[in-house]
Amino acid sequence: MLAFLSRLGAIVAVVAMLGSIDGCLPSRDSTNPVQSGELNGDTGTDSMSNDGMGNDGMGTDSADSTGPAGTGTVVSITDGDTLRLNVDGAELRVRLIGIDTPEVYPDTQCFGPEAETALAALAPTGSTIGYAYDRDPRDQYDRELMYLFAADGTSINLALVAQGYAVAVLFEPNDLYWNDLQAAEQAARDAALGLWGQC
Repeated sequence: MLAFLSRLGAIVAVVAMLGSIDGCLPSRDSTNPVQSGELNGDTGTDSMSNDGMGNDGMGTDSADSTGPAGTGTVVSITDGDTLRLNVDGAELRVRLIGIDTPEVYPDTQCFGPEAETALAALAPTGSTIGYAYDRDPRDQYDRELMYLFAADGTSINLALVAQGYAVAVLFEPNDLYWNDLQAAEQAARDAALGLWGQC
């Protein structure tokens, strides 16, 4: 019984901490491209580069007990938040849900190439990764909206935000991991990681 009460107390403390982090987050400013999700422009264009780099990854977020719905093979990296994925013989254009990275095409924005390289490291060309949808499966450019998971279970969307390569952006109704993404962005801002320290 004592062990149960101890675990319950720990859970309550974590929930309280997440609530206080959420309350400290700045409001979204539609005039700020970093906060409004306009960094990428969401033009649906592809730059088709494929760079690689080493990185220490980030564990899966707390909400991801649902895990991947399926797997696919990475065909190519487009930019920091877009790639092509082969699923059952069909090549899909995939936009990562809940994040936005600086643009690399047609103009290169601050930390855009680094974000593209980070995605290539987390989802190397030829690797098999997991994917999951949220409520809305496609965007206005007919790209698949997905959460991606590396073979070791790493939440790729979350890792990009946590390491400062991406900002968290809510595109309703896709909010399955929104609290985790917000908390990761705030931690990256506080630590001046990636684009928060460079741009």
